[in-house]
Amino acid sequence: MTNELSMQELLEQQEQQLDKLKVGELITNTITKVTHDVVVLGLDCGFDGIIGRDDLNIEKDKEIADVYKVGDEITAVITKVSPKDGTVRLSKVLADQENDLKDLEVAFNEHKIVTAYVEKAIPRGVFAKYKSVQLFIPISQIDTKFVNDTHEYVGANLEVYVIEFNENRNKYVASHREVLQERINIERKERKEKEKAERDAERARVKEARQNIFDSLEVGQKIHGKVTKIMPYGAFIDIGEGLEGLAHINNLAWKRVESVEDVVTEGQEIDVYVLEVNKENNRIALAVKDINNDPWQLIAKEVAVGDVITGKVVRTIDRGAFVEIKEGVEAYLPISQLSENRVPTVNSVVNPGDEIEAKILNFQPEEKRMLISIKEVNAEPEEDYTQFMKPEESLGATIGDAMKKAGK
Repeated sequence: MTNELSMQELLEQQEQQLDKLKVGELITNTITKVTHDVVVLGLDCGFDGIIGRDDLNIEKDKEIADVYKVGDEITAVITKVSPKDGTVRLSKVLADQENDLKDLEVAFNEHKIVTAYVEKAIPRGVFAKYKSVQLFIPISQIDTKFVNDTHEYVGANLEVYVIEFNENRNKYVASHREVLQERINIERKERKEKEKAERDAERARVKEARQNIFDSLEVGQKIHGKVTKIMPYGAFIDIGEGLEGLAHINNLAWKRVESVEDVVTEGQEIDVYVLEVNKENNRIALAVKDINNDPWQLIAKEVAVGDVITGKVVRTIDRGAFVEIKEGVEAYLPISQLSENRVPTVNSVVNPGDEIEAKILNFQPEEKRMLISIKEVNAEPEEDYTQFMKPEESLGATIGDAMKKAGK
């Protein structure tokens, strides 16, 4: 009878110990046993604390023995007390979850990135674990690109932002898309800033290089350039780093130029001469023609007023004709100098292409002007009759003498 009472007392003591254990309470104890599907904790009340694999919060590809050893301490939450079999069911997941939820709430409030492991996929999205907390990532929040198959993301670790945190409804929604888009935006911004910095640096370099070229230019200098634009009045030529000068149509060649395209074409590389550098307006006048071989100065050494020269009629106007004496030198032949006879029209005497002989009546090489005459070449020389006159028949002497005699 005494033994029975002792047993009864023992059972009462155990019940009292069990009554002290409350579901939801956190306890910390040492592991006494590890199997393939549970770990056992020795509780102070004399009962065993059992934590199943699903409540241990370990990765699926690992064994319990890989993570826990006898003697390790574990903090867990009491989920069930069984007086009949003397066991207490525990969950490390729930214990971890309390701390993990705090971390997740901080990440939500402070907009911090956390990493979640995708465990399951459904057509509408994926379920991912952040430590012990399950998150849902809608299909629209998985990627910046269109997602056709959510199963492709199972097994992936995704960096996410928590975009909804509702502990009361146990609803935690995350977005991987926001993380990706934020990085795309940062990369795009950095790329734009880098490109802008590079452009600014290049502009500064080009500006300095252009100024150096501009400052180095001297009138008469020969430089290499490239035709960048053709206009009716001339050609723009890049002489380095985008610094352009204008070669006026009159400075393309020594001879008359009807069209700029007759001399240069866009993209053509040519040597040019500096005619003028206007530092006030930052303008540069260029010449394609060789300014060191002015045909007017060259021909001035060969001919003079009164010389008879040969030329070719290049064009006619109502008042006369223009005759090419040599390339770059055109003389003017007035209609009045075509013939001794009356000339109804210029073309009745000369036409473009005719080779003619003419006398130089006026020549101003500095002004690039020459006046010529066909009439003077063909004119009969005046006869000199003075040899047939007696000295006293000289008009000046005879009349003077007569006046003197009359006065006497």
